[in-house]
Amino acid sequence: MPYFVTDDHVRLYYEERGEGRPVVLIHGLTANRRHFRKQVPALAGRFRVVTLDLRGHGDSEAPRHGLTIPRLARDLRELMAYLGLEGTALVGWSMGAHVIFEYVRQFGCEGLGKVVIIDMSPRLMKAPDWSGGLPGLFSQEAGDFGPEDNLKMLEAMLTDWGEYSRVVVQRILGRPPRDDRAEEAWAREVKGGDDLPWLYAEALRNDPLVVLALWVSMTSRDYRSVVGRITVPCLVAYGADGGYYPLKNYDFLEKELPRGRVVPFAGCAHALHIQDPEAFNAELIAFLEAPEEGR
Repeated sequence: MPYFVTDDHVRLYYEERGEGRPVVLIHGLTANRRHFRKQVPALAGRFRVVTLDLRGHGDSEAPRHGLTIPRLARDLRELMAYLGLEGTALVGWSMGAHVIFEYVRQFGCEGLGKVVIIDMSPRLMKAPDWSGGLPGLFSQEAGDFGPEDNLKMLEAMLTDWGEYSRVVVQRILGRPPRDDRAEEAWAREVKGGDDLPWLYAEALRNDPLVVLALWVSMTSRDYRSVVGRITVPCLVAYGADGGYYPLKNYDFLEKELPRGRVVPFAGCAHALHIQDPEAFNAELIAFLEAPEEGR
């Protein structure tokens, strides 16, 4: 099994498939490399595809140190150097996109060829000049996620990890069902509903303390000033129905990215690459294969 050891002595699991220009797929919080299982076969015939389990996730070691977004970005940088990756396309879903933002903050676009952001905001918390983040838990208003909401989220992680995981998994596929009895019908209707049992099982594998630590780090970040420093071509894909973030977030990204392109996916929520893999894979491959000056 391929493991890489970071400079702070943490073993990270990764996999490689295919040949050609490198593409690194970076998963979100509570996820792992297997959440890209619908992308790897489609990409591996054209690219050198690298998937990894971020520290604390999947088959990687779960230490009690380095559980921050800046450290995850350094892990990524070290792995890319170890594998000799140049001109790399980074594809980040959810927290994986924050890892990319942090990579650019620390290292610029050195070693990068293209960037793909899947359904993420550069800032999750509301601010006097920002309402493009998460919806408020109490108000249900788009972009209204504040300190009280955050404390409620942290309490939920520590109180009942099973229930928290269940709600999170439902939420990434769209608006959760009204109650337990409605879940079966909801799963039949929502895109990606067939993956629900698998997504539940994967979420439950996580250590709540690891997730809590990374959530604190993620909600502390503000990468709005970093977006304009992504000077390589950038594709932003988001779920147009029941997604996490309001349209103003994607308007901001489209405006600030020097070479950005924003694409909505109808009928999808936060996990659009799982919910509509054929459409997403086609868009992703077209973007990755396009001449650098083309899209």
